[in-house]
Amino acid sequence: MKSAVIFGYNEFALEIAQSLKTKYSDITLFVLEDSDRNLLKDKGFKVSKFDLSDDWSMFETDYDLEHLIVFCALQESSENIFLTISLRATFEKLLIIALSTDQESGRKLKMAGANKIIPITQTTVNIITEMLERPFVTEILNNILYADKDLKIMQWELPADVEFIGSNIEDIDWKYRFGLVVLAVIRENLDTSFIYTKKANSEPLREGDILVIIGFKYDIANFESMYKGVTE
Repeated sequence: MKSAVIFGYNEFALEIAQSLKTKYSDITLFVLEDSDRNLLKDKGFKVSKFDLSDDWSMFETDYDLEHLIVFCALQESSENIFLTISLRATFEKLLIIALSTDQESGRKLKMAGANKIIPITQTTVNIITEMLERPFVTEILNNILYADKDLKIMQWELPADVEFIGSNIEDIDWKYRFGLVVLAVIRENLDTSFIYTKKANSEPLREGDILVIIGFKYDIANFESMYKGVTE
């Protein structure tokens, strides 16, 4: 029986748990706080409380280690690193996948013994890339990812008369003015720049550029009423 253990209670841990449902018959989320355990039980997940000082040898009796995959998805990088070290010290061949917040934490997690490192931005980047390559995926993403939430993704092609032409992305306070976040810029030659890159922030916006934007439904609706060329 294939089993999965996920350490942490946050959006990434929940996303991992949801994605594993069809492939793993036994999924357990390990949390640090009693309050988190109660919340997850209400969501229908199998939950167990743990402490970072726990003796992990109990895994040998509770799981078939050859068919077990472990995700270290704790909120704090230092806790993820400590947990990875502890698990690797106990189990030489255990499959450990850890989430990193940046390149430095990823390097430390690899040194700590993680088999694979997943940057928390990777999921977003992969989604955007897929959406840009096949635009019809936008509707699917909204239905699957945000069906029960108030978030939406939209694309906005800049018209010639908009006031943002000639400005840099970083010079426009999108969150303050519109309650929105710009994820990426697509240039006319289909070159894509994500907002956390220097290139995306330094190049002035031009007519025909397409912005990939995320925001709450009511903020998206307000923006749509103010500007033309918005597609969801």
